[in-house]
Amino acid sequence: MHRVLVISPHPDDESIGCGGTVRKHVLDGDSVRVAILTSGEKGGHGNAGESETAARREVEARVAAEILGVEHVEFYRQKDGGLRANKRLIEIIAEQINTWKPHIIYVPHPAEQHPDHRAALRLLQRALGVAKHSPPPRVLAYEIWTPLQRLDEIVDITPYLDTKLQAIAAYNSQCSVMDFVAAAQGLARYRGEMHSWPGGKYAEVFADFSDGRPRRG
Repeated sequence: MHRVLVISPHPDDESIGCGGTVRKHVLDGDSVRVAILTSGEKGGHGNAGESETAARREVEARVAAEILGVEHVEFYRQKDGGLRANKRLIEIIAEQINTWKPHIIYVPHPAEQHPDHRAALRLLQRALGVAKHSPPPRVLAYEIWTPLQRLDEIVDITPYLDTKLQAIAAYNSQCSVMDFVAAAQGLARYRGEMHSWPGGKYAEVFADFSDGRPRRG
């Protein structure tokens, strides 16, 4: 059994970026935790205030986690749109690594369009520098808004696609404004057709940052 930590800048990034892979881990008997760095309070789309939006998105995140089979979700409630690798947050993530000792950590890749997405990997890398856990976990970076250019890991998520899409749909506050379900399915279909061969119709892809930068060769 592996211990898997997913770092998500906002509620929904985890389901969009690696929901199929998370479901695979769960069904393989692995233990999965999700750390959500901000509560996405800026994502009210003019329909609600920030506190109401944050509370709603945290509820949605718990529903999505239940759909995926995730055993534990933590909310760090950092500033949406202003995520920084501050000392306190670095210490919290480092402590999580030291105490729970994850074998694999998933995090957005550093070329993502959203600045909060980019900040997440910097945060993790600094936390790994503080953490004393050995051997260090494998770090796999996922795509959300911006497709990856280098693919080090390709996971066939065909058997888990429906569950991934159900988890994304649980974020009704976001999916009522943008069709994230269709977008995620389209990207997974593209990855499956173009990169998961021989394999299934749908895939998620990752860049390996275990040594602090993409794996080469």
